[in-house]
Amino acid sequence: MTTTTIDAERSLADLVEENPEFARVFESFDIDFCCGGDASLETACAGSGLELSAVRDELAAVKDSDGKQDWETMSDLVDYIVSEHHEYLREELPALEDLVRKVVSVHGENHPELQRVGEEFSDLAEAMQTHISEEEDEAFLLVEKLDRGEPLTESEAATLREEIDDFEDDHEETAARLEQIEALTDGYAVPDDACPSYRNMLARLEELERDTHMHVHRENNILFSRAEQELSTATRS
Repeated sequence: MTTTTIDAERSLADLVEENPEFARVFESFDIDFCCGGDASLETACAGSGLELSAVRDELAAVKDSDGKQDWETMSDLVDYIVSEHHEYLREELPALEDLVRKVVSVHGENHPELQRVGEEFSDLAEAMQTHISEEEDEAFLLVEKLDRGEPLTESEAATLREEIDDFEDDHEETAARLEQIEALTDGYAVPDDACPSYRNMLARLEELERDTHMHVHRENNILFSRAEQELSTATRS
C-alpha cells in the first residue's frame, strides 16, 4: 500500500473499518477515530496540527490486515459487541478496580497522583458497567427488532433515537475519563519504583483504553449509524 492509495477525504471511521490496524496509528498521533470518526483524515490532521503526509506515511506502512469484520446484519454486530467488548468489561472492570486500589494503597504515598487515578477509575468502572447493561436491556433489543424487519412503533423509534444520543454522550464522557487517567499516569509511563502489580495496572489501563476506542468506534460509527439509517428509511416509507 502506498501513501497515494490512502484517500485523505475518507472518514477516520471508514479507514479503521477497512483496516483495524489503522487504529494503532491514529492512537499514536492522538487522533480520535471513535467519537470523532465522522471527520475525514485531512480534517482530523488539520485540527490536530499534524502533517497529513506524515500520518499517511504511517498508515501506508501498516501491513494489510485480515482482521476486517464484515457484519451482514446489525444483529451480528450486536452479538460481536456483547461477546468481545461487554463481556471483557464485565470481567476486567471489577478485577482491575481491585488492582488499582491495591496499587494506590501501596504506592500512593510516593505517587500522590494515584489517588486521583483511583477516584477516576472508580467512577469510570461504575459508569461503564451501567452503560453496557442499559445498552443490552434497551437499545440493542430495539436494534435487533429493527434488523429483523419488524416495524417499530413511533414510541419505540423515538426511544431508540433518544437512547442512541444518550449513549453517544456517555461515550464522550468515557473518553474524557480515560484521557484523564492517561494524563495522570503520564501516558502509562512506568515509574522506576514500580512493582509488578503497578506495571500490570498500567498495562491493563492502557489496554482498556485501546479496547474502548474500538468498542466505541463499532457502536457509534457502524451500529448506531446503520440503525439511524434504517429508522430514516422506515420513516420515509
